[in-house]
Amino acid sequence: MKQVIYIVTIFTLSILFACNKVKNETMIIVRDCTGTYLRFNGKDYHVCNLEEVSSFASGTEVRATFKRIKKCNGSAKDEIICMLAHANEGWINVEKIK
Repeated sequence: MKQVIYIVTIFTLSILFACNKVKNETMIIVRDCTGTYLRFNGKDYHVCNLEEVSSFASGTEVRATFKRIKKCNGSAKDEIICMLAHANEGWINVEKIK
């Protein structure tokens, strides 16, 4: 019985962590004075690691994989932000983009 509970627990945890990552989907780069975002399914996600998207112009369609994060410790944390509000779904780290 302990073995079954252990297996179910591991399976559940792996599903929860897998849901936190969006893999190899078509997205749009969005830039404005508030920062850089990836638009996916009509929602904007604030990019934390700007070096991954710096070679792409705003409006460019890309294939990317990203992971949602709670706090940005990357290059965007010191970004100068204007006084506009840009609704977004929180911070992300881009893991792969082309």
